[in-house]
Amino acid sequence: MHHALAFAAAVCLAGMPVDVAQLDGQRLSGELQSLTKSGLVVAVAGESRTIPLSELQEVQANAASSPDARSGTLRSEISVTLRDGSVLLPQQFSASTREATLVHPKLGELKVPKAAIAHVRLARTDQGLSAAWDALLERSQRNDLVVVRKGEALDHVEGVVGAITAESLSLLLEGRPLPIPRNRVFGVIYASADVATKPVCRFDLIDGQQLAASAARYEGDAFVIDLVAGGSMTVAASDVRRIDFSLGKIRLLADLEPTSVEYPSGLPTELADVWKFRRGRNSRGEPLLLGGETRADGLWIHSGTTLRYRLGREFRRLQGQMGIDEDIGDCAPTVGVVVRGDGRVLLEQSVSRGDSVQSIDLDVAGVRELEIVVTSNDPDGICEHLDLVEARLIK
Repeated sequence: MHHALAFAAAVCLAGMPVDVAQLDGQRLSGELQSLTKSGLVVAVAGESRTIPLSELQEVQANAASSPDARSGTLRSEISVTLRDGSVLLPQQFSASTREATLVHPKLGELKVPKAAIAHVRLARTDQGLSAAWDALLERSQRNDLVVVRKGEALDHVEGVVGAITAESLSLLLEGRPLPIPRNRVFGVIYASADVATKPVCRFDLIDGQQLAASAARYEGDAFVIDLVAGGSMTVAASDVRRIDFSLGKIRLLADLEPTSVEYPSGLPTELADVWKFRRGRNSRGEPLLLGGETRADGLWIHSGTTLRYRLGREFRRLQGQMGIDEDIGDCAPTVGVVVRGDGRVLLEQSVSRGDSVQSIDLDVAGVRELEIVVTSNDPDGICEHLDLVEARLIK
């Protein structure tokens, strides 16, 4: 927590037009005056409002006052991803055996330990190569990978990457140094490693760069940001799109894997697939439809289904919205929804087609296991499809 307080005390953003989102779903717009030990202070209609840091989700530059994200954006073939999640787009990149140097026309020169780098793409990519590159990134390896382009495909060789200059890359292969011309190198994926320090927040810039910050301060019209990976850089306030404080505070329920799923017993074989719960899609593969809007961030749950999740006492609240999926033709079903925490009923409610979208906000502090049950009074369960959207667990 001391990192958050140090960060808060260092930043003062008087007069910057912003939109602020809180973890409880509340939103407000105004002029950001400061971030202090007491929290964020924003002036709304001339009245100062203070939001505790623990309740803060994001601070976003007001769209009406922000420059077009495309204006002044410098294209770079180079993309550097640090282990803390930062994504940098320098115009120049070089590395010694211990340290990397990144040069950006607007952000200046940044030096970071080479151990802080997860991977570097040194050449422009396209859709076909992106899929191959992403597949390599998903691997966990003990050695560095040097990735080269061969026609419309990517190949790689394992070893220990040394210095990278404008002309070549040095690779230690089976104890022998092997120089590789840099213009042949598509990218470098460094051996897997963990990050010990977590960021306080992440700065998202209008050109697509992301900076994971351990601390920052506002000086004049610019932020001085200390990166978790090491080093610092100065960023003009006009180049900041948003500051994300939600890191690690929110988990979407749709991103969690249930510890168990139960369906009605004795389902005919031809209906077994129809009953399966889904993320972001109904049983026909169509987007969820609720409140007249398509929803990609929710769960589709048929009546008779029980979902259980292991929370491990990590979260304080469960928030979201629910209703009957509207892509069901002329049916008018009613289902029951029961949410339990360690066997204790947290919510018991009926949901019918035609109801307004219902919001939920449940106290799950101290809960080890969360159980969500969708019940039915109709033995056939026709059209009984519950959408649970924007469901998120908040620490």
